[in-house]
Amino acid sequence: MKFNSLKYYDNLQIVGFSENQSQVIAESFHEHVSYEDVAKKVDIINLDKKIDLIEMKLEKSMANLATKLTTFICITSFSLMAILLSFMAFLHRSK
Repeated sequence: MKFNSLKYYDNLQIVGFSENQSQVIAESFHEHVSYEDVAKKVDIINLDKKIDLIEMKLEKSMANLATKLTTFICITSFSLMAILLSFMAFLHRSK
């Protein structure tokens, strides 16, 4: 979809703007519309693919983190249990 500044100029005059007003408004609007900055359908599709890829990487990273955290919790629990059992055995021997 391209911006037709001449048609816009004509429409401004039809609704009551003067020739000078129509010209200034149409030129200003045309200057501020940059078609390189407008996302096209293919741009949105590519962006959607990138988002999906990042989502998959994030899910994989979260799964890896969950595995590491579970491993850490298990090792810590077993270590604390070993310390407690050793302490209980020490107390039992001292009687």
